[in-house]
Amino acid sequence: MSNATRDGVAVAQSLQLSGERLAELLSVISEANEFSTAASFFVAQFADIANASRGCVLTIDPQQQQIETVACVGFDDGELPAMVIPLADVRHPLVAATLCLRPVSCSGRERAGAGIPFDRWVAIPFPQPQFKGAVDFIPDDSIESLQLKSCAVHMADPRERRRRAGHAPCGVVILEAHAREELILQLFHAASLAGPVLSRMFAVEEYRRSAERLDQQRDLLSALINSLPDPIIITSSTTDIVVQNKRAEHLLSMKEMDSEGRRRAVEINNLLFTSHLAKTAMGAPAEAGSRELNMVDPDEGADLLFEVLTHQLEPDTGIDPGSIVSVLRDVTDLRRAAGELERQVQRARVAEKDVTRERDRLDLILENVADPILVTDDRSNIILMNRQAESLFSLETSDEKTPHGTRRERAKSIRANDTKFTTFISDFTIHPESARREEMSLTVPDSGIELPVEVVSGKIFNARGEPMAIVSVLHDLTEQAENERLYRELKTFSSQLEDRIRAATSDLAAQNARLQWQSQELEKANRLKSEFLASMSHELRTPINALIGYTALIVDRIYGDVNDRQTEALHRIQASAQHLLILINDILDLAKIEAGRMPLHLEEVELRQLLLEVTSQMEPLFKKKGLAFSWEVKRDRLPMRTDRTKVKQIMLNLLSNAVKFTHRGGVSVSADSEKEFVCISVIDTGIGVAEEHLAAIWEDFRQVDQSSTREFGGTGLGLSITKKLVEALGGHVDLRSTLGEGSTFTITLPCESEVPLYDDASLTITGESVVFVGTGEGPVRPIDEA
Repeated sequence: MSNATRDGVAVAQSLQLSGERLAELLSVISEANEFSTAASFFVAQFADIANASRGCVLTIDPQQQQIETVACVGFDDGELPAMVIPLADVRHPLVAATLCLRPVSCSGRERAGAGIPFDRWVAIPFPQPQFKGAVDFIPDDSIESLQLKSCAVHMADPRERRRRAGHAPCGVVILEAHAREELILQLFHAASLAGPVLSRMFAVEEYRRSAERLDQQRDLLSALINSLPDPIIITSSTTDIVVQNKRAEHLLSMKEMDSEGRRRAVEINNLLFTSHLAKTAMGAPAEAGSRELNMVDPDEGADLLFEVLTHQLEPDTGIDPGSIVSVLRDVTDLRRAAGELERQVQRARVAEKDVTRERDRLDLILENVADPILVTDDRSNIILMNRQAESLFSLETSDEKTPHGTRRERAKSIRANDTKFTTFISDFTIHPESARREEMSLTVPDSGIELPVEVVSGKIFNARGEPMAIVSVLHDLTEQAENERLYRELKTFSSQLEDRIRAATSDLAAQNARLQWQSQELEKANRLKSEFLASMSHELRTPINALIGYTALIVDRIYGDVNDRQTEALHRIQASAQHLLILINDILDLAKIEAGRMPLHLEEVELRQLLLEVTSQMEPLFKKKGLAFSWEVKRDRLPMRTDRTKVKQIMLNLLSNAVKFTHRGGVSVSADSEKEFVCISVIDTGIGVAEEHLAAIWEDFRQVDQSSTREFGGTGLGLSITKKLVEALGGHVDLRSTLGEGSTFTITLPCESEVPLYDDASLTITGESVVFVGTGEGPVRPIDEA
């Protein structure tokens, strides 16, 4: 042995990991504050032992299925290598060393693996304790077939191979050095002991970060619950309050500095709430219920009415079994408004009965007057006449044959009478006089005899002094004396009749004004209902999102292991919650549209790209049902300035509807432009819609089959929301359908959408967003046009 060889062996032996130095290495690693610090010390010690100038530590990322750099020594800050190697590349030397748990070295000048910054290097793998979901080792019989280029795989001692039992691959240390076989195996022995310590430190850091995230989510959830205007209370099986938000504390909790009156109000609220919970526990079913609860405002002493929504919490929520969550919705103002509206409706019905009774009395009087009486409007059209006048001016009172002759002759007499009377009324209308008397000769249609009459007409004026009707009485002058007497009586009656008609007309005008005001109040109540529904849909969506999130955490075993039956139940909860969230989102969209709070975000949109995104999203549904699908844009470019999200929602609604009602055949989409509009058609070979149902399918919560055993599910909101969104963008939607053959939905949208004008709305614009809010003050325009 030469002197140089002896010196090299002495140096190697002095740097070998003895029992004391190995214990010191493991102690320092286990006492490190952070994983990165421990990994840096780990690779630094190995580099010192192997006399390497540089080195790196790579660990497995099980989620990304790759190994990546976590610590390095010997590099400047600007040249730290970022090695990321997929685990699927098992022929890569570092991946092979990690998954085989065997050291690998390379002494050639060519880099054997892509991304390795060294020409000569040694890779020392290290394991971690076995856990569910860990990456598996490569079988020993598959190692030889990898054929690693310019690399040597070092076979460990059989006792070291037994370390694979109960362990899984964790990572690899790569050193820029050329080491002897004995030193490599010693480093591998030390790495096998240090690997579980490093992996546990990494797991502890992950758990700490998860705990911090959970604390942030808990704080956010608390802030959300406390910001709600409705009291939310969780009570135990013994009716003790476990959790409550600030609004509930205001009603049910007292402080030392509170006045005596507030203390009494809080005690009364607690008694009422406890009594309500007891009644619910005794009489209500296990599932959620809704009841009303009266309470007192502790500050003002006013009576409050709440609608209590209760739901029993699941036993696996970590709270006492039998705990109940109660949401108290303040319906005081709503109940007061409903009572006032009901009283107004009752008054309107009474007024309508009075008007109807007065009208019937007037009809009875007119029918029992012996002379013909006619009422004409300001255009000389006869609007009312009694039975005697009908015998002179109406064809409907005659038979096919009369004693005088044929129906044609009778019609000729009636037309002559109508011409004379209309000429008289027209002349009277254009003159300022309020009454006129004139004699004329009419013909009795049934007998053909000339009938001399005296027409007495008077105008009826409205409150502004404008003529609104003319009452005419025809006196028979055959017996002059008798007619003189009848004239005096009828003149008196005519004056009374004018007064009654004027009074009845005035009452009708007042009733119309009241009905118009009531209609406005009903519209206001409906708008308030829509705004309330939009707000409450947000409040309902928050706990549902929390339910979905926590269910996912439980499924992912964040809170511990669950068995298969529990996993199946959790998946059903997730599916039901997702279905409920979709329903609430539809109701929220509908409520926003009805309340005028649906924003428009106008931007430049390329229709071909948008349709590509929609069809890619819907393609799995077509494949699942075995339906053919095709789409075509007949022009290379179809640019639009519109709301991208709304157009995408419209297309998803129509395509989802087509998939739902199509069992065989296929669905196709075509788009083209016509002048300043874009036409998009969705064609299916589904069940189709009967002609009598074409209008009904656009109604809210409406499907063609409304029975409880209907074949197709859904809320009936999709097409209603689609129609409203298309109209909001300035377009329209058409439907052509044949029952049993299929349907074609065609939407027409402007290439340049504009901000629409709304009645009874106010406008808010932020950037490219436009929001309309109802005010009841008439039509509005965008702010820049005001």
